[in-house]
Amino acid sequence: MDELLDQHAVGICLQCGDDFQWARFKLGYKVCKLCGDKLAHKVRRCIVPMHKSNYVMLTDMADLKGINNKGGLHR
Repeated sequence: MDELLDQHAVGICLQCGDDFQWARFKLGYKVCKLCGDKLAHKVRRCIVPMHKSNYVMLTDMADLKGINNKGGLHR
């Protein structure tokens, strides 16, 4: 019975309101592929090394200033 319902069910995109595949909705996605791609391109990521430590992923480029300055404050 569930297989029959899954064939005709659709998810509704929270961004544009269009229908998208039910299988995608069951995986936890709340937006269609097109809107998901637009949202993914809005966030920029950068991976930088810390002084004598590990790598850190940054999304705010203001945090990049002074990050590899041996822990000192950036002015």
